[in-house]
Amino acid sequence: MLRFREAASSDITNIMALERACFNTDTQEAESTYLERIDAFPQGFIVMESADRSNFSSRSVGEFLGAVSSEIWQYEPSIARDSFTLGHSIKKQLKLAGDELYISSIGIFPRHRKCGYGKLLFRELINRVHVLFPLVVKGILLINEEWHGARKIYANNGFHDAAVFDDFFTSDNGTKTNGIVMRNDDITKIIIG
Repeated sequence: MLRFREAASSDITNIMALERACFNTDTQEAESTYLERIDAFPQGFIVMESADRSNFSSRSVGEFLGAVSSEIWQYEPSIARDSFTLGHSIKKQLKLAGDELYISSIGIFPRHRKCGYGKLLFRELINRVHVLFPLVVKGILLINEEWHGARKIYANNGFHDAAVFDDFFTSDNGTKTNGIVMRNDDITKIIIG
């Protein structure tokens, strides 16, 4: 059984272990960035854990499987590269009355991949945010052009390429790769889908 809950600052050790397991050093966020995200928008920072039904309570803690963090922005037709910089301050961009959900990071520990957990975590985030912030109907995210699997998953969920940032990421071998901004004009279809 799976359990989803808002992240807390006490989760930071697991969040940083997840960050190291999922992203190379040039793509990893700092601990302070994640702590700011948890503090500023806990409703948009969701943790996924395993949960034993016999020990299921609000205080029980299962194995940490993954997490997703997000921000609410006000939709802008033009896409600014500096909005996506590593370590940007959520407090400068968060607009709780906005209409676009920026999925800033999502990760599942490698040993738990290929089980559909990423899709479940993604849908849980969208569902929770939409219930709490019903004006949020659009979605935006940034991926490395080399993340073909992730790009396909997002495309299958209604996201389309909206912008390309040349040389945005650094690959494991040190070469620069492009960042692809993907948008979805109605993320509520993902909840139903």
